[in-house]
Amino acid sequence: MTETYSMLFCRTAIVIVFTLSVLGKMHNVNGFRESIIDFRLVPSQWAGAIAWGFLISEALVVVFVLLGGTALLIGMGLAASLLLLFAVALTVVIWRKQRVHCNCFGRNTQWVSPYDVIRNIVLICCALYGFVLANTVAGHNTFSLSIAEIVLVLASAVSFVALVTNLADIIETLRQPINTGQE
Repeated sequence: MTETYSMLFCRTAIVIVFTLSVLGKMHNVNGFRESIIDFRLVPSQWAGAIAWGFLISEALVVVFVLLGGTALLIGMGLAASLLLLFAVALTVVIWRKQRVHCNCFGRNTQWVSPYDVIRNIVLICCALYGFVLANTVAGHNTFSLSIAEIVLVLASAVSFVALVTNLADIIETLRQPINTGQE
C-alpha cells in the first residue's frame, strides 16, 4: 500500500511541476528563448528550436505520466533526464559566475542560484523513485485508495511542489534576522 501512496505522490508532483513549467514558458516563449541564449551553452541561432524542443518534451512528460502503464516509465525517465540536463546547465552557469535568470517556470527576476540546482536534484530523485515504482507498483491500483487517502496524498504532493519550487525564497526569508521592534 505504501508503494501506491508513493507512486501517486510522485506522479502528482511531476505532473504539477512540468505543467507549471510548460504553462510558464508558453506564456513567454521569447523570454525562455532569451534565457537559453543568456546561458551561452549553445549557439544562439539554435535557441528557438531548443526552446520548442524543451516545451514539447515537458508537455510529453505530463501526458505520459498521466497515461500510466508503459508511458509512465517513459514519462518518469524523460522527466529525470530533462531535470538532469537543466541541473547541469544551471551548475555550469553558477560555475561561470554568470548572472542570468532561470525562467524555469516562466519569466522571473531571480538569478540562477544553487537553490535551483538543489530543487532539480530533489525533483530528479522524485522522478527516479517514480520510475522505480512504476515497475513495482504495476499491480497496485490507485482506485483501491479511499477518497480521503487520495486527497491526503494529493495535498502532500502539492505542498511538496510549493516547497521545492519556492526553495530560494523560503530559505532566504528564514535567513533574514527577526525584527521584534524592540530596540
